[in-house]
Amino acid sequence: MQGNQAAEDTWGRLTRQVTMVTAAFVVAYTVWYLLWHSDFTNDDLDYLVIMQHTGFWQFVLAPADVHYAPLHEVLTWLIYHISPMNFAVAVAVLMIFHIGTLIYLACSLRLLNAGQASGLIVCGYAACSLIVSGLAWWAHAEQRVPYVFLDVCAIYHYLAWLRSGRGAHLWIAALAFVAALGFYEKAVLIPFHMLVIGYLSDEARFRTQLRKTVWPPMLFALGSAAFILAYLHFLPASGRAALPVAIRADLEFVKVLLAGAAGLGIEAVHDVPIHGLSFRLAGVLLLLCAMFGWSLWRGRGSWKILPVMLLVLLFDYLPIAVSNRIAWYGLELPREYRYHYEELQLVALFVGIWCARVAAASVPVCRRKLVWLAGFTLVLAYAAINTVNSQMSRLKPLSWLWVMDHSHIYLEHLREDLAGIRDQAPVFENDKLPRYLTLFGFTPDTRTLLPLFEPNVRFDDAASPRYKVLQDGHIERAR
Repeated sequence: MQGNQAAEDTWGRLTRQVTMVTAAFVVAYTVWYLLWHSDFTNDDLDYLVIMQHTGFWQFVLAPADVHYAPLHEVLTWLIYHISPMNFAVAVAVLMIFHIGTLIYLACSLRLLNAGQASGLIVCGYAACSLIVSGLAWWAHAEQRVPYVFLDVCAIYHYLAWLRSGRGAHLWIAALAFVAALGFYEKAVLIPFHMLVIGYLSDEARFRTQLRKTVWPPMLFALGSAAFILAYLHFLPASGRAALPVAIRADLEFVKVLLAGAAGLGIEAVHDVPIHGLSFRLAGVLLLLCAMFGWSLWRGRGSWKILPVMLLVLLFDYLPIAVSNRIAWYGLELPREYRYHYEELQLVALFVGIWCARVAAASVPVCRRKLVWLAGFTLVLAYAAINTVNSQMSRLKPLSWLWVMDHSHIYLEHLREDLAGIRDQAPVFENDKLPRYLTLFGFTPDTRTLLPLFEPNVRFDDAASPRYKVLQDGHIERAR
């Protein structure tokens, strides 16, 4: 008996080490991709230009379009002043939050009793192409990545409080919730996430001790309500999508998310159609139907896990489905895969609950090693497919990953050539930036861009000698 237990402990340690090494490799690949195929662009440059021309408090407290995210602006200010226009520093900050998300996700899955599937789910989460899509655009990621980290942090500490009753967990969850509101308005949904995940983790206790279990997320929900009222009062009203369009967009967001999370969809290459089915989308639906059928077969109320997941995702996408973004861009917006990164952690948690209550209970003890090996092989295949998907999307002209890649090429050339100029106050002639760097037109030319890199730069189209920035970012002496 002791020998069997020792063998099980050894196997458990081995699987944890293998999944940790795998996750580390996937994170390293993500860092490599961001450093070599992404850079500041569009909104990133716009925020930095605004920061240069406003005071600190004005920059931090002023809303940015429909967003009010003061901690996002503080992070922008800190990163720029640590090392101006150094994208490696920006990536390092993002990865601190991303790695924190992976750690908290693993801990949450352990509390959900996902067992050895926890490590596989974390590896699959880290390998999903939606991670690259979400992190590649820095201004977008700088808002969402801290939010995702704080969302999972709050969920974990609520689950830990349900188990231990220690008040410290609730204080940490409260701090995470408040901090998340400073990064992203969608944090108002964190109490809802806590309540749903907590309920599915221990339905029997929630039914018998409802008041004792639900009061923390309900108290947080009051904070969400106060934030929403203040947001609606102080921020200017913007356009709203019509109700039929919003409902359709909500369904489209969930459809594209599930295709991307399954590794069967990627922007501009393997996209799912706006109307009707495709082979890839049919594969996603078949997978969901198989999981739901298995849940029904296992019984014990586990059939509700997947329907609840779909309802949570639909609810989570409502803010953007009714926003001015849908009013402007219509049903093409859900096909921007960067918007689905912020929901992926919820999918991972629901998969963990499903594994704990359905899949793990179906596997005989004697076959668990074989099933884990099959699962690990599946994760490696999933990682390979998602890597290929990201690279294919990057090579597709005008996809967002293509835009990020070309922005990196331009700005890297610019950095290299600026480092070779010895003048203390170099003179340039003004010229337009490539369209992919300034799709919204707020940073239209080199007169706006170059002071971010070199504050002493001057512009005089008639000076001699003077420099000129070419359309690929290289610098040459103007003739």
